[in-house]
Parts: sequence; C-alpha cells; structure tokens
Amino acid sequence: MKINFNTTDIRNLVKKIIFIVISLIMLLLVIIGIRQSDFTKIKKYDTNDKSPRETVYNPNKITFNYYTTKVTLNDENSLANLGDFVFNVAGERKLIANISLKYKQKNKIEEWIKSDSDIREEIIKKSVILRDAIINTMIGSTDATVNSKRMRNDLKENINKNLSSGEIEEVYFNSFILQ
Repeated sequence: MKINFNTTDIRNLVKKIIFIVISLIMLLLVIIGIRQSDFTKIKKYDTNDKSPRETVYNPNKITFNYYTTKVTLNDENSLANLGDFVFNVAGERKLIANISLKYKQKNKIEEWIKSDSDIREEIIKKSVILRDAIINTMIGSTDATVNSKRMRNDLKENINKNLSSGEIEEVYFNSFILQ
C-alpha cells in the first residue's frame, strides 16, 4: 500500500507542526516567568491608604489624593471617619464623598460603668456594616445630595439601627465631588 502526499498536504502539516512548536515555546516561557516571579512584593489594598483618588479642594484645581475605606476614630471630637464612598446618583452622575460620624454613648446614666471605648470598639468592629448601611441608604434614595437634611437624617437612622452601645448624633460630608 502506497501513500501519496502532494505538496499542499506537506505544507499544511509543516504549518501545523510550526504552530504547535511555537505554542509550546510560548507556554514554557510563561511557566518560567511565573516560577521566577516574586509575588511577595505585591501590595495589599487598604494597608497604607495609598490607592489613588481625585479630590477637589479648589474648584479650579484638581489635586491627587488617596482613596480609602479604612475607618479611623478621632477621640478628641468623638468623630469616626468611615472613609470614601462612590455612589451612582441621578442616572449616570457619580457622587464621591468622604463621610464622618459624630457619635456619643447611648446611656449617659451608666457613664460611670461604661466608657466611651465601648462605642469606639463597636464602630471599629461594625465598620463594614456601617459602611453598608450608608451605601444602602444612598442607593435607595432618589434625593442623594449632601445638602439634604432628609438624607442626613436617613443616614443617621439607618446607621443607628446597627449600633447598640452608642448612637450617631450627626453625619458630616468632609469632601465630595459630584460628577
């Protein structure tokens, strides 16, 4: 039995072999690159608060700043900064805001038993829940503006539903951008 090969069959076979060899070489190069990579130098998000964000301090000048979701407490003023938020409002517009909360101990009668550290610890432990309450309030609102008293009251009510040892007295927008 004799097999007859014509030149087009040989060319197609050679093309397929070349494609397979090149593919194997590329695969080996990727494997070698991954094995020699040092993934320990990859930075984690929100460790040093160095992820970029734009903030407007002067209407004529946009300065480079950092976006954070880290919750910080200011013991002197009883303020908790919940970090930065980005909300979709009014169709395709975005509201970028940094929000702080003024907190107080719920039971002033038991002040000699409880300390302010109870509410501070609760805010830190429930930081994700409090941020979620703010996001849900802003998303569910048709009037999502920082100047609205109703919006601030809705935010206070929804956040206070999640707190047991303290309550939020006021919601402050430290900075915001409406795009």
